[in-house]
Amino acid sequence: MKKLIVAAVAALGMMVGTVASAGVIELTPANPQPSGVKQGLKAQFSLGHRPRSLGQAKGYLSENPNAAKPIRKLQWPDKGKGALMFGTKKYEHIIANFTGYIKFDAPGVYDLEFYANDGLQVWISGKTVAKLDGINPCSSAGRPKVNVPKAGWYDFKAFYYQKEGTACYESEWKKPGGSYTLIPDSAFGYK
Repeated sequence: MKKLIVAAVAALGMMVGTVASAGVIELTPANPQPSGVKQGLKAQFSLGHRPRSLGQAKGYLSENPNAAKPIRKLQWPDKGKGALMFGTKKYEHIIANFTGYIKFDAPGVYDLEFYANDGLQVWISGKTVAKLDGINPCSSAGRPKVNVPKAGWYDFKAFYYQKEGTACYESEWKKPGGSYTLIPDSAFGYK
């Protein structure tokens, strides 16, 4: 009987831990707040590989580092096979590392959603807020809730890969009291 009670308490503890980890992610504003921010993100690409996972894609990028360049258009819906992505001349075999900032205009709890084909990991304030690994059609990387303590710029990083076929990269948010909309390109910035 004692073993059964211990097992039940352990299982309950695991359930509570899982629910707590699925809660609101606390963000921290960039410190200091950047000035002279330009619209878009810095993007580093590695083209020509066929990654099947985040780990494999990160390895390919580290083997072939390229200089980061600005990219202003950040919404790339799935337009079918052959639709070019991110201003490159490629529609598949793409690895991209995006860095910069995201601007939240007001404090509060935001719902976020990021989509990718095939894989994506997104960090805000150094915390993972979305992750999609493997080979996937245009799919959600999760619907996290983030707490924005004050309006301003927050560190942003996204790592994306696409093996072959169709591709997409999109982001949405639901501001406090609002409904889901695409995150405007103007909400992203870099120095």
